[in-house]
Amino acid sequence: MSRTRRYSVFIPFLFFIINVFLRWIGIEVNSLAGDEPFSVYFAQMEVPDILRHLRPGNNPPLYEVFLHFWEQFFGIGEVAVRIPSLIFTGITAAFMYKIGNEFFSKSVGIVAALLFTFSNYATYFSHEARVYALFGMLTSLSFYYFLRWLNDRYSVKTLVIFTILNGLLLYAHYFGIMVLGVQGGFAILFSFNNAKKLGAFALSILISLVLFGPYVPVVLEQFTKTKTDGTWLQPPSGWPTIEYMLMQFVNGKIITTMLLIIIGLGVILNLKKLHLVSKNTWVIIAWFVVPFFGMYFLSYEVPMFHNRYLMHTFVGFILLVSIASLSIIKMPIAKWIVPTVLIVGFVLKSERNLDNGRHTKEAVAKVQELRDADTRVVMFPKYRIFGYAYYFNIDRFKNFDKEYAYYDVLEGFKEENFYGINQYSEARIDSTVSRVVFLMTDGGPKEQLISEFEKDFNLTSKYFFPEIIDVCEFNRPRTE
Repeated sequence: MSRTRRYSVFIPFLFFIINVFLRWIGIEVNSLAGDEPFSVYFAQMEVPDILRHLRPGNNPPLYEVFLHFWEQFFGIGEVAVRIPSLIFTGITAAFMYKIGNEFFSKSVGIVAALLFTFSNYATYFSHEARVYALFGMLTSLSFYYFLRWLNDRYSVKTLVIFTILNGLLLYAHYFGIMVLGVQGGFAILFSFNNAKKLGAFALSILISLVLFGPYVPVVLEQFTKTKTDGTWLQPPSGWPTIEYMLMQFVNGKIITTMLLIIIGLGVILNLKKLHLVSKNTWVIIAWFVVPFFGMYFLSYEVPMFHNRYLMHTFVGFILLVSIASLSIIKMPIAKWIVPTVLIVGFVLKSERNLDNGRHTKEAVAKVQELRDADTRVVMFPKYRIFGYAYYFNIDRFKNFDKEYAYYDVLEGFKEENFYGINQYSEARIDSTVSRVVFLMTDGGPKEQLISEFEKDFNLTSKYFFPEIIDVCEFNRPRTE
C-alpha cells in the first residue's frame, strides 16, 4: 500500500477514534428520556411488530429495526443503547474529512472534521438513542457518493452503494427527501448535456424511491395529518430563531457572530469570482442553505424548524464554514489564522457532560422517596410511561405488549397504584385515596390539572426537575 493510500485510510480512521473516545465521556450522564425510551421499548419487539406499531409515527422505522438487532446482543442498558449513535457520529466525522480532502483540499477536510469533533450539537445527538446521529451519517455518506458521481469518479459499484444509502436515508427520516432533492437539482444543472451520466443518476434515484415505495402512502398520510393538525412546535420568530439555531450548531453566540463575519467576508471577497466557484462548493452551499432555510420558511405554515430535525443541514454547514474560513486569507501559512481561531473557539466552548434537560431518573427517584404503599402516583401524559417504566420497574418495561403497544405497561402499573393519564378522570381519584404524587412532563394543561387535584387535596410540596418535569405532592385535608 502506497503512503498516499495509507494516509487516506489512516486519517479518517483517526478522526473516527477521536470522536468515539471524546464522546464516550458523558454518555451515561443523562437519563434515558424524551423519545429514547420509546425507541428502546419498541426495538425489543420482532421486526414485523416494530413496522406495524411505528407505521403511523413521525419517523420511518429504520433506526428501531437496527436497534432491535443491537439489543439482541447488548441489551437495553442506558449506555448500551446509545453506543450506536456514538459510532454513527464517529463515521460522520471520518466522512467529513473525506469529503473535504477528496473534493476540496486536505485543509478543508481537517478543519471540517475538527469543528465537527468539538461541536456540542454533534455530541448531544451522539448521546441519544434516537435516529438523528444515523440520519447525519447517512446524509454525509450520500453526499460523498454524490460528489464522486458529479466529479466522474463513479462506477457501477459506487452507484449501487449510493442507491442503497439513499434508500436507507429515506427510511431513516422523511426529511431525507430534501437531500435527494438537492442532489437531483445539481445533477440536472451540471450534467444535463451528458445523457449517459444523468441517466445513471436518475436510475439510481428511481431505484431508491422504489425501495421506499411501501412507505410512500404513509408519508402522504402523515404530511396530510400534520398539515391539518399541526405539530408540537411553534412557528419561527424571525431572526432570533435562526440565530438560536446557529448558536446550537457552533457552541454559542460569540462563535456565531464570528462565523457570520467569516461567511460574509468569504462572500464579499469572492463576489467578483462567482464564475470561478467550483460546482463542488455550490453543492456544499446548497446542502446547507436549501433545507435549512426551506424548513425555516415552511415552518411559518407547518412548524418543523427544530434542532433535532436539522442534522442533515448541520453537516453541510460545517463543511461550508470550513471552506469559507480558508478562503479569507490566501497566503499559504497565514490562511490558517482564521480556521485556527475558529477551532480554538469550538474547543474552548465544547462540553463533554452535556445536560439534556430531561431528568427522568432523578424525578423517579424523588417519587419513590415520597411514595408509600398508600400513595397514588399519577403521571401525565400517559404515553411517557415508557421513560418512567424504565426507572420505576425495568421488568415491566421489558414485558412489552406487542399487540397493543403500551397498554399492558399502563395496566400493569395500576397494580402498583401508578396511573398514567391524559385527563384528570383517568386518575380514578375517590374518597379512599388520601395522598397523591403527581408527576408531569411535556407542558400541557399543567395548572388546570393541579387545580383539579386541589379541589380535594392540599398541595404540600412541589419539586421541579429542569427543564420539563414537575413533581407535586398532595395530601387530603384531615377532617376533625
